[in-house]
Amino acid sequence: MSARWRYLVLLAIVALPLLGWLGTLDRYSAEQVDHSIATAGVIYGTARGINALVSLLQGTELNIPFLTFTIGEVLDPVNDLIERFSEVILIALGSLALQKILLAVVSDTLFNIALSIAAAATALALLPGRTNLLSQVLRGFLLIAFLRFSLGLVVLANGWVDATFLDAADQRRHRAMEKFQGELREIDSLSRTQARAQAGLEDAAQEQRSLQAQLDQLQQEIAQLDVTVDAAKSELAARQAAAGGLCRLSALAPTCPEDVAHARSALAVQQRERQALRDRAQALRDSLATLDDTVACLEKRGRGESCGLWDSLPSPPDAEQMRQKLNEINDDLSDFAENSINLLVSLLLKTVAIPLLFIYLVYRVVSSMWNRL
Repeated sequence: MSARWRYLVLLAIVALPLLGWLGTLDRYSAEQVDHSIATAGVIYGTARGINALVSLLQGTELNIPFLTFTIGEVLDPVNDLIERFSEVILIALGSLALQKILLAVVSDTLFNIALSIAAAATALALLPGRTNLLSQVLRGFLLIAFLRFSLGLVVLANGWVDATFLDAADQRRHRAMEKFQGELREIDSLSRTQARAQAGLEDAAQEQRSLQAQLDQLQQEIAQLDVTVDAAKSELAARQAAAGGLCRLSALAPTCPEDVAHARSALAVQQRERQALRDRAQALRDSLATLDDTVACLEKRGRGESCGLWDSLPSPPDAEQMRQKLNEINDDLSDFAENSINLLVSLLLKTVAIPLLFIYLVYRVVSSMWNRL
């Protein structure tokens, strides 16, 4: 072995165990993996949020003048894309989780001890008279060093590639996904407003029918009481006439017999009961009049017209606003698909392809050194 190689070996057997025990490379690589997992997790959360909104909106039907259709017809292309997107992100997250586990394994104290023992054995083999074992010991040291540091170096190299070439573009694509998710939330909010307005109209119409049924029932009872009151009046008049004298002139006369007093009392009770029913019927008519105004206002708002009733009434979304939102989503569909695919490819590059490439490069370097020993 030449003097130059001897110095390089001495430097390696001193520096590499020290680097292993200090754990500097392990900390940086672990932080890089944690950052990648967090980033991929946020993207996955956004994708699942979009998927949930699309699934929710697919069964929603809008009933707005000149705009009656199912939103799912517009969003159907997004559904398949975002489901595939979510599945592939899980692969990326699985790759990152595997890297994190392997980093924890190779940074264990056992590997540091093995590396230190291999370094000590290499140092002994470098002593004069023991060079016959140098090649085998160096290969063992090289193998342990490869297992100990290769993954950390790959993670750091991958992080550098990400920060230099991919991260800025991925952030823009993720912001575009979040913008698309926000547009879906607005559509969902508008559709819920429309649904609440429709439900309010249906509730008001149902209450209107209920009040009308009660009023019809009261009017029937009042008509029956009218007959009963007329009969009671006739009976009272007949009893007064039969009593004769002053009683014929007034049922309050002291000469009236007891049966006249009973007839007069029964008539008064029936008249009070009829008046109470009439009061209830008038209250129902007032309520119906107010409810008629409410239903008329809701129907106007459903047609996109305004009414000056109450601001608290639920109003459907403006048709023009809904058209604008749907047009924005239609315009963004192609951009969303392109951003999603590009982001997916970038994630696969960062979490699978580039790490495997760097592992292969490190392996080739170590293999070349192995063959030279």
